[in-house]
Amino acid sequence: MKDYGNPLTHVVSIPPYPPGRPTDAVAREFGLDPASIVKLASNESPHGVAPGVIAALAEVDAASNIYPDFDCYDLRHAIAADVGMAPDQVLPGAGSSEIILLAARAYLDGTRKAIIPQYGFQSYEGAVRSVGATPVFVPVKDWVPDIDAMLAAVDDDVHLVYLASPNNPTGTVLPRAEIERFAQALPPHVLLVLDEAYREFLAPEDRPDIARLFQMRRNLIVMRTFSKIHGLAGLRVGYGLGDGELLQVLRRLQLPFSVSAQAQAAAIASLSDSTFLERNRVENESERARVAAALEKAGVRILPSGGNFLLLEVGDGPAISRELMRRGVIIRPVANYGLPTWIRATIGLPRENDVFLGALDEVLRAAG
Repeated sequence: MKDYGNPLTHVVSIPPYPPGRPTDAVAREFGLDPASIVKLASNESPHGVAPGVIAALAEVDAASNIYPDFDCYDLRHAIAADVGMAPDQVLPGAGSSEIILLAARAYLDGTRKAIIPQYGFQSYEGAVRSVGATPVFVPVKDWVPDIDAMLAAVDDDVHLVYLASPNNPTGTVLPRAEIERFAQALPPHVLLVLDEAYREFLAPEDRPDIARLFQMRRNLIVMRTFSKIHGLAGLRVGYGLGDGELLQVLRRLQLPFSVSAQAQAAAIASLSDSTFLERNRVENESERARVAAALEKAGVRILPSGGNFLLLEVGDGPAISRELMRRGVIIRPVANYGLPTWIRATIGLPRENDVFLGALDEVLRAAG
C-alpha cells in the first residue's frame, strides 16, 4: 500500500464483510423509487419495534449529551432476570458482533487456532484473522455442523470454537442433544462460543437449555442479539452470557461506552414485551412456511430454516440477485460463503414476500 506503510499480513487477509445493499443505493443505481423497493437482504425484522421502545427512546434522547452507563447496570439486570442468570453473567455489547470479536481478541493469537463450521457466519473468520490466528474450517454433514468432525479437529492449538444454531446463512438448526453432546465432549481448554442470534425464531421446545449447558461446561459463552426479532438492528445491541470471571476478561478489551444509552433503553423496553416478540415469532413461522411452499411448488430448492430467512438455489446467485435488484427486490447473494448458486432471502411482510416471489419467478423464467 503505497505511502500508507505496510499493514500486517493477517489484517490484509481478513475478507471484507459484504453488507446487504442499502435501499437508497439500489434506488440510485437502477433509477427506482426508494419507497417501492423491498429489502430482504439483512434478516431485519419487518415488524418494527415494540410500542414501549418508542417511548423509551424519546425519554433518553433528551440526555444525549451524557455518556451512557458503561456498566449497563439496568440492561444487565433486565437480561439476567429474563434468562434466569446473575447480572455478572451478562455482558452487553454493540450487537453480538462485538462479542464475537472480543472472544477472539481474548483467547487467540498468532500461535492459536479456532474451529468454524463450513458456512459459518463470515464475521467469525474475520475475528479470528484479525488477531493473526488460524481459522480451521470443518465441512458440514447434510448441511448441519458435523460434531464428530469438529471434535476430531481439536488439538492443543485450538482454543476457540464458534457454533451457531440456527446458522446464518443456511438456516440449519443443530438439535439440542447434539449441542449438549458437543459441549460435554469439547476439551476444557477450548472456549465454546454458541451464537443464538436467531434463537427466538425457534419454537420454545426447540431452543437449547442454556442452564443445562452451563452445568456441562464453564468455558462457554452464549451470544444473543436484539437486532433480529426485537427489531433493534439500527441501535446495535446484543449480549454474551457466561461465567462472570470469563466475561470480565472480555470486558477488559471492550471499547468504553460501546452500547449507547438509546440502545440500552430500547433493549430493556423490548425485553418487557413478550407478547410483541411471540407475535413476531408466530408470524415469521407462518410466512416462512408459505414462502417455502411457494418456492418448492415452483421447483426451487430450499433448505429447511429455523430463522427469519431462507436459503434457496437459483443458478447464478450474483446474476439473479442483480436482476432482482433491477426489479426493486434486494436479497443477499452468498457466493462469499462458497455458495455461488444460492441466495438468501429474509422473510418479510406478506406483501413484501409476494413481491419477492413474483420478481423471482419473472427472473428465473427469463434466465431459462
